[in-house]
Amino acid sequence: MFALIFLAATVSAVPNLDIDKICKSAADIPGNQDPIAGCLNDEKAAKERLINAWPTYPAASREDCTSELKFGVGVSYVEIETCFQIQDWKTHLQDIGGEHVPGAHGPQLQLK
Repeated sequence: MFALIFLAATVSAVPNLDIDKICKSAADIPGNQDPIAGCLNDEKAAKERLINAWPTYPAASREDCTSELKFGVGVSYVEIETCFQIQDWKTHLQDIGGEHVPGAHGPQLQLK
């Protein structure tokens, strides 16, 4: 029952994530002058974009892109936003090069 209540709440609004906790792991990224500040900026910007676009996403996409939250997995706003972009790309394959998947298997490999 709790999972259903949590899922309904997750689908209805942008989840409230602890971006400070999410960005602490960014300190381990070598070669970046201030990785935590960069992470915080990216997460805050992604959250704002999600808040503005949230009502435009289908409920099924919102549920799919936030489903890992119910397991306590460290999902970020950037990851949720990327998930929505992938969901959109899957529905508009012709706009991004069609259904053909180039690669080692050649033209016979098609997305179905």
